[in-house]
Parts: sequence; structure tokens; C-alpha cells
Amino acid sequence: MAHKEKGGGVSFVKVVLILVLIGFGFAAGYVVGGRKQEMVQYHVEQLKNEMAKRTLDLERLLTKTRMRGHLVEVRDALTLAQTHLRHQDFGLAKKSLSDARTALQSALQLDKEGALTHLRPLDHELETIEQSATRLGPRAADEIERIKQQVVVEN
Repeated sequence: MAHKEKGGGVSFVKVVLILVLIGFGFAAGYVVGGRKQEMVQYHVEQLKNEMAKRTLDLERLLTKTRMRGHLVEVRDALTLAQTHLRHQDFGLAKKSLSDARTALQSALQLDKEGALTHLRPLDHELETIEQSATRLGPRAADEIERIKQQVVVEN
């Protein structure tokens, strides 16, 4: 009878062996899954850093472009002021000088890196010319030309 008991069922060793194999399978899946998650987290972190850098670069480029636009406005307004002064239209000349000052101040406000510090004194000079345009007459156009040469729009 002992012989019938041994051959009729699944042995305890086989059950333990199957459970151990299943355990190894789960452990291997857990390790592989954990590594993939770490790898995904690493790549997500890299992408996040890269996007932050690109965003910062785009913000800098946009700021530089806006500064250049304001400097172009300054030069255009100064050219217009010169024309008005040569035609002795002092009211329009003062308005153009005021527009130039506003554009210059806007450009200087955007300058966080100090690239336009050499233009800061021009605001006061433009104010002086604006106030004395009537008295200076055509000589004011020469002063504006001198200032205009200092406002260089770089690429």
C-alpha cells in the first residue's frame, strides 16, 4: 500500500519546486519592472531639463528680439524728428523725440544682461533736446544725428 500512496499524487518536492520557480519569475519581473521605471524616470528628468533649457533660450532670444525692435523704433523716431526739425515743425519733432525716448526706455527695461548700459545716458540727452528743440532749431538735428550713431541695432 505504501507504493500506491507514493505514485498517485503530486509530490511535495514538485509543489515546492513549482512555487520556487513562480517566485523567481515574480522576482525577475519586479526587478526588470523597477529598472524600466528608473530608466523612464531618468529619461523624463533629462527631457524636463532639456525643455527648461530650451525655454530659457527662447525667452532670451525673444527678449533680444524685442530689444532690437525697440532700438529700430528709436532710430526711426530720431530720423523722423530730424526731418521735422529741418522743416521747422517743432511740435511733431518733439513728439518724435518723445516716441524715441519711450522706445529707448522700453529697450533699457528689457536689458537684463547689461548689453545696453552705454545707451542709458541717451535718455537724458534726448529729454534735453526735446525741451530745447525750438531754441536749437536745425542744430538739434545735428545733435540727433550724433545720438542716432550711438544707437546701433545688432543682429
